[in-house]
Amino acid sequence: MEQKIKKHTLGKHEKLCSKLAIEELFQGGHRSMAAYPIRAVYMPAQTPGFRILVSVSKRHFKRAVLRNRVKRQIREAYRLNKSILEPMKVEGMNIAFLWLSNELFPTKVVTAKIQNLLQRIYEEHLIASTQSNAKLNLSSFLKEIPLNTPFLS
Repeated sequence: MEQKIKKHTLGKHEKLCSKLAIEELFQGGHRSMAAYPIRAVYMPAQTPGFRILVSVSKRHFKRAVLRNRVKRQIREAYRLNKSILEPMKVEGMNIAFLWLSNELFPTKVVTAKIQNLLQRIYEEHLIASTQSNAKLNLSSFLKEIPLNTPFLS
């Protein structure tokens, strides 16, 4: 019996490259949350799957070597923990990770923060989908009640 080993990859199709999608993500209809030193900005996408963007400002690190190190840490942390969002894969989501600090952090800290953000995004998605299902159930229930039926008098 061979067990299929799941590869932790981050391919081109998982990177957010479209200028239109990036503009849409930052202009409106998005949600965001922070786990210092990282902020995640996200919104549902029209296509299934997840696409990510990693940004580290020149304002925080003047040297490209340091910016690239931080981006590598974030991408690696996401790559190893993207399975947290796996149940939502059918719906799809665009996520931008923005670095907020002027300091470097150890990879373990960055990984823990990314795990925290992904878990919170997943939980918020569950709550939102539960609320929308409850609204649908309530509206269908109210449609079934005849208007001339007196309630408890």
